[in-house]
Amino acid sequence: MKHLERMIQEAANGVEDTIDSYVSDRHVLVQSKRVRRKANAIDLHVSDRHVLVQSKRVRRKANTIFRQNLEYAIEEIGLIQKEVMKKKKVNKFNSKISHSRDTSSQIPLDQKDVIIGLDEDLLKIKDRLIVQSSRLEVVPIIGMGGIGKTTLARRVYDDSLIAYHFYVRAWTNVSQEFDTREIFLGILRSIGVVNDEVERNSTNEQLAEKVYRSLKGRKYLIVLDDMWSIEAWQHVRRSFPDDHNGSRIVLTTRLVDVASCACSGNSLHQMRFLSMEESWTLLRDKVFGNGSYPPELEKIGRYIGHQCQGLPLAVVAIGGLLSKMSKETSSWENVAEKVGSLMTSDTMDCLNILSLSYNHLPQYLKTCFLYMGVFAEIREISVWKLIKLWIAEGFVKKVNHKNLEDVAEENLRELVDRSLVLVGKHTSLGKIKTCKMHDLVQDMCLREANYENFIHFKTRYDHDDLLENISCLRRVADFHKYTHSNFSKLMPLTRSVFFKYPYFFCSVLQSSFSLLRILDLEKLKVEFRESFLPMFSWMSEDWMDLSSLHIPHCDNFPPNLKKLTLCRTHLQWEDMNILRKLPNLEVLKLKHHAFHGLIWKLSDEDEDGFLKLKFLLLESLNLKQWEATRYHFPSLGHLVLTDCYSLEQIPFDFAEIQKLQMIELHKCMLSVLVSAVQIQEEQQIMGNDDLIVRMHYLGSHKIEI
Repeated sequence: MKHLERMIQEAANGVEDTIDSYVSDRHVLVQSKRVRRKANAIDLHVSDRHVLVQSKRVRRKANTIFRQNLEYAIEEIGLIQKEVMKKKKVNKFNSKISHSRDTSSQIPLDQKDVIIGLDEDLLKIKDRLIVQSSRLEVVPIIGMGGIGKTTLARRVYDDSLIAYHFYVRAWTNVSQEFDTREIFLGILRSIGVVNDEVERNSTNEQLAEKVYRSLKGRKYLIVLDDMWSIEAWQHVRRSFPDDHNGSRIVLTTRLVDVASCACSGNSLHQMRFLSMEESWTLLRDKVFGNGSYPPELEKIGRYIGHQCQGLPLAVVAIGGLLSKMSKETSSWENVAEKVGSLMTSDTMDCLNILSLSYNHLPQYLKTCFLYMGVFAEIREISVWKLIKLWIAEGFVKKVNHKNLEDVAEENLRELVDRSLVLVGKHTSLGKIKTCKMHDLVQDMCLREANYENFIHFKTRYDHDDLLENISCLRRVADFHKYTHSNFSKLMPLTRSVFFKYPYFFCSVLQSSFSLLRILDLEKLKVEFRESFLPMFSWMSEDWMDLSSLHIPHCDNFPPNLKKLTLCRTHLQWEDMNILRKLPNLEVLKLKHHAFHGLIWKLSDEDEDGFLKLKFLLLESLNLKQWEATRYHFPSLGHLVLTDCYSLEQIPFDFAEIQKLQMIELHKCMLSVLVSAVQIQEEQQIMGNDDLIVRMHYLGSHKIEI
């Protein structure tokens, strides 16, 4: 099935590449025609007409290639459709086989391995099963794969007090590809009221009735292990009678929505990670049993246990590896250095268990999850940045009247509820500020991303398969320090490029970036050999050292560009007349000599201004005189001036900007503060009392007027 999914994804990518390349080529052609029109102020010569004829031929050829590529894609999709139909028939025939393979409980942790850390959980679950309401209740146990849900349920099920308390006990596995018939048969087998004839001849409805009659009037405990869908619960719930005799159902799942649906408002039992002490105890017992251990191994052993990040499955897997190795410090130190990436048969079992959660994701969440692989070197991921990247890549689709940011936040919350992503920090409003993944989940993410060719992680040197797969690399991530890179070696279909560490030189050619959407840079020095700015949807940077940048015509910028930061670019203020024409620019930050010169004068002759600009930051500039009017910044709401030691004043005409609500000053001349106060007073005369002037000085101290 994975191979078929990959074929479908590659076919969809091919269609997208064909359309995007065609649109990009048309855009370049229109731009070149515009340039020629401006260059030819007089009548066309014969040579000019020849150029136009050639241009038409090129356009016709491009149209022909475009149609041929689309026809090929349609033919390929037709072949895939036939494969899908064949696969459906095979799946129906092998439904029982797939059922037995898909359940994560088929690869359980050894019972004695995970006793550590479950005593408190055991007491809480037993209390809910025995002491509380006489009505039938569902007790959901939730948590990520490998955290011990099934083991806890089994310990509860086998507990002597529980066995005495409930007259009937039954255990059945549900799994991803659930089979209602198998669920009922599992319960009946546990109860011991089914034989071969009943299994062969009974319909699903008859089995459901038999389960109901077998439980009717009896105090029972049913364990539904590894539930993956609300649909599975809805198929079986009516077979469990409520005789108000204290019967209980224990349900284990990785999914919050399934647990919430089944428990009808009762609290969920969320499994916790092991503490550092519990991790070490579990690791020690796995390796040495109840026997003694060399004391010199305790320190490195505790470190290895800590690196497993509290996941019992990871501790047991690494413990199994250590138990087969020599008990020497050097051997354990070798494991400690690469505990997060060991790919032995034990840890592959871990990844296979965790992959079930990924396989169960809908397609729109799969792409969002795999994309988190580009943060492999980051412990906590900024949700703000993650959401912007998802949107820029086109992974987030508008739903009803919700904006894209809200939909993206819902996608993230769903990944959290499916136990694939962990919450790091919250904002003051309760939203998720940072998130992270367990190392094993991250390894699984990177494995799937590599298999599906979703992200290419570039090796330190260029002697990798980058150029061999030049036609299919859509996203490239390079996390190696101090390596030279040449963007011109990237293929023309690359959509995203991520660099974590500083690069000293990078040659950029426009032809290399025709379809680029994301360029994520950190302190990158770039030499532009051509006037160039790609068609980005969104660009993120912490620092960009662009010492030879020349801003191209505004038509070369993406039309939906909303945020722009320039740092150490040493541009002339005349170039600002290009930026002011960006139609949707809302945030502009000019930092550390982004522009060079003492006077910034915006011409009154040109009516175009920063029409939608809401936020403007000027930081560490040698600007002395700033001449502008309200017409240049009609939507400005927040102005920040930082370390502009030479600036004499803010343009007084800003007093007539009705939307201006905040002026912040950091280490500026007194005359700048005076001009800000004058603007505030003028606005108050006009009836606007909302403008706040804030002056920061001596570090954290501030004055608010």
